[in-house]
Amino acid sequence: MNTYPFSAVAGLEDLKLALLINAVSPSVGGVLVRGEKGTAKSTIVRALAGLLPAVSVVAGCRFSCDPDAPDPECPDGPHGEAARQERP
Repeated sequence: MNTYPFSAVAGLEDLKLALLINAVSPSVGGVLVRGEKGTAKSTIVRALAGLLPAVSVVAGCRFSCDPDAPDPECPDGPHGEAARQERP
């Protein structure tokens, strides 16, 4: 699947910075992206996702729990010791 290059999106500098900070430090807790229709919100998020490495998640978990340290309070859990891994 071809994605638009992250660096090619013009403008949206605050959004780019917020997404990069969240990618480097997930403890930020996420980024709420909102704006007018047609302002490349989805394009820039998908472009960044194309740059990030694949991560392993617990198979079937809607919240993409880490198989090495699943959240004990996950609504889809408990995942158990032998949680299968998959790449989204």
